[in-house]
Amino acid sequence: MDEKSNPVYKDQRFGQSRELLFSYDKDGNFEKTVGFHGEPDRVILQQAWDHFNERIADAREKVLAGKVSPIVYYMEKNLVDTLNLSMLAGISLWRVKRHYKPNVFKRLNDKTLQKYAVAFNISVEELKKVD
Repeated sequence: MDEKSNPVYKDQRFGQSRELLFSYDKDGNFEKTVGFHGEPDRVILQQAWDHFNERIADAREKVLAGKVSPIVYYMEKNLVDTLNLSMLAGISLWRVKRHYKPNVFKRLNDKTLQKYAVAFNISVEELKKVD
């Protein structure tokens, strides 16, 4: 496959990555352009992912220590906040926050657990444990 037919590839010539960008031109027509991202962009993205991974590891440790429920871990893992989880699962915001407590989480019925499992795209068994 040549580069003209597939403009999304790594260009190692200058230490930059090429990516396909979509935008509108001055006439309002949709157009595709190829943009370059160099080392600063890669560093910023890596720092952001490192931060997310730290938050996931911290949430995992809290779950294993019994301080929070597995819901907190899966929220971090899926990059979902409380409001979005509330909307995805169809559970009120105050109830989602209440379910962060391990003793409350243990008493949840299967229907509520299923709502969380669907929101996180996992099974109920996976929801009850942390890898």
